[in-house]
Amino acid sequence: MPTTDLPVICIVESVLTIFSIYAGFRDHQLNEKDKLSECSAQVTRSPQTMATIYTVYGSSTAFLFIIINNANTLEGNKVIFILWNFICITYTFFFSSWFRNAILFPLIKRISED
Repeated sequence: MPTTDLPVICIVESVLTIFSIYAGFRDHQLNEKDKLSECSAQVTRSPQTMATIYTVYGSSTAFLFIIINNANTLEGNKVIFILWNFICITYTFFFSSWFRNAILFPLIKRISED
């Protein structure tokens, strides 16, 4: 029976990598706009929003770990993929203000309203 591991892994890794690069690009654009601005702001997240970030981060990391761990075609290379996923997810959730403010919290707000 043919395995679908390789196409699925390629798609997941490509989407994750492209999205992380795009988030970095958008953060760079926002930082350039902030440099030109005459005012600045410091945002402190509440414990509730940080708990939300930690929950979604943990479930995303676990989801990607399970996909990598169950892929038979990656034998001998799983650590590289797990490390890359960890770097991409950590950057996106904890260092990308664009992702948190434009994607994550509006999505959570929309889900809680339904």
